[in-house]
Amino acid sequence: MDSSTNLFEVHDNILELVLNLLNYSSTSSFYEDIRKIREWIIKQPHFPEVMADKNIENFLILNKGSVEKCKEKIENYYSVRTHLTDIYGNINPKLPYMEYTLKAMYFVPLPKLTKDFYRVLYHKIRDTSLTKNLDYDDAVRLLVNIQELRMTEDITYGDVVIMDGQNTPPSLLFKAKPTTLYNALVVIYKKVFSNRIKAVYLINAPSCIEWFLTVIKKIIKPKIFERIHICENWNTIFEQIGEEILPRDCGGKEKSLEELQDILAQEFKKHQQYFDQLDTLRVNEELRPQRLEDNNMFGFFGNFKKLEID
Repeated sequence: MDSSTNLFEVHDNILELVLNLLNYSSTSSFYEDIRKIREWIIKQPHFPEVMADKNIENFLILNKGSVEKCKEKIENYYSVRTHLTDIYGNINPKLPYMEYTLKAMYFVPLPKLTKDFYRVLYHKIRDTSLTKNLDYDDAVRLLVNIQELRMTEDITYGDVVIMDGQNTPPSLLFKAKPTTLYNALVVIYKKVFSNRIKAVYLINAPSCIEWFLTVIKKIIKPKIFERIHICENWNTIFEQIGEEILPRDCGGKEKSLEELQDILAQEFKKHQQYFDQLDTLRVNEELRPQRLEDNNMFGFFGNFKKLEID
């Protein structure tokens, strides 16, 4: 039986295969861990909801089956929605500037998983004429909204990212603020969702890519930075990912980026009620058992004042 959606092709046997990689003895032990986490959530007076089991499932997979780490990331998930207002204050896909971002850039998850169960995300400028008014904060918001879709419909074992710079004007990269990159790569991607990055492939890189990588290198851990590969052609990407996964735009056999972007937009509309609900998810600090500390890692109360990037 195929349990795939229009955007994420996830077959019924994938979960069992992923759990084997995480050293679960059985699916029943996995669901027992989900039960424990759900009971813990119920006992948190400051949480705004009892998270759906599918989302707990993905948090547990992202945290390699560690119940305690999963609890930590769920705490971060609700807290960051409350405190990182620069990103989460206006993130609903129905907002005009979010629709503008979809028109300006492709940022699509490719439907088929790799042979080792990673999801490929493909980024490319869609309309160069719209980049002048493109805000990278909105690109981060788009990435978060895609992740929300994945948490409800995908099996989020890990990611491979393709960044195609074919239509990227150098001026656009210079608009990227260090705090925005930190929010995306450290706060949200790592400290909230714990996404495993297997590789990042940069193809058709603009002339200023070395400057951009210098900024990135100061933000992420060295072992992650080493997974960034600048590719002179598509050969390496085809060898590592496979033509059946890649879109027709680069010679693959999957739907075109235009078709995939349209499916993504439809998925946002289909889940509009869910995103409206997400807008309301805020922790009640008065009921929090233990107050958040002034933590530079999340920018709470300090808004990244300690972050120094030359």
